[in-house]
Amino acid sequence: MHVHDLLASDIDNTLTGDETALRALADEIRDLRERGELWLVLSTGRRIEQVIEGFEAEGIPVPDAVIGQVGTEIFLPPFRSGREPLEAWAAHLHEQFDRATAIRFLEGVDGLVMQPDEFNTQLKVSCFLDGAPDPEAAATEIRGRVARSGGTYQVVWSSGKHLDILPAASGKGRAIRFLIDNLGLEVGRVIAAGDSGNDRSMFDEFGRGVIVANAQPELRALAEGQSEHAEFYFARAPYAAGVSEGLRHFGVLRDDRAESAS
Repeated sequence: MHVHDLLASDIDNTLTGDETALRALADEIRDLRERGELWLVLSTGRRIEQVIEGFEAEGIPVPDAVIGQVGTEIFLPPFRSGREPLEAWAAHLHEQFDRATAIRFLEGVDGLVMQPDEFNTQLKVSCFLDGAPDPEAAATEIRGRVARSGGTYQVVWSSGKHLDILPAASGKGRAIRFLIDNLGLEVGRVIAAGDSGNDRSMFDEFGRGVIVANAQPELRALAEGQSEHAEFYFARAPYAAGVSEGLRHFGVLRDDRAESAS
């Protein structure tokens, strides 16, 4: 299947945050999808049920695929509560992840609080570190433990608060790559959009994307030492308005006002 461009966008604080801007962007995305010019993948830390609720409650555009739980789950339409994620991706990740081992990396960290059960799955161990005396130092300690284990795990640290331990082969970027390969998509360009550390793998994987103005420092750091092969657009606007601005920069959306004035 050939698709012209693929937008892989985070949801929270990337699409959400400005309801008016989101609804305007959702309308433009819907038009592009109807013309076969864009594939939309929502790539998020949310559970699938929260994504579905967001279609109506928040005006989040209905996508062609959902990457959930920070890249450990893939869902294809029709989207419905209780639907099982793509089995081929889950089986691939289960080969290298032991939840009991992942939990041991968190032992004895002062101030650590586990996230609710629905965000702790057989392929993801998630906690809050903002209650630690020094959250950055705590995250560094956990990263060191994982690195010294020599195992098949990775740490994702976001927004000075959220820490996830995932299979090394997972993450938003690799999940999108698996989806493209699994469905045999012929994609012209993949454009990522995000605001925090758990979006980093999308930018690393595809080398092109939009960083919204409200992005966390760990993602804005992409400006430093940017590869000559990468193309990251740092939007002046936050939230969905920043995504729209970036899509115009990449020529995915056209500025009708500029065209009519020319």
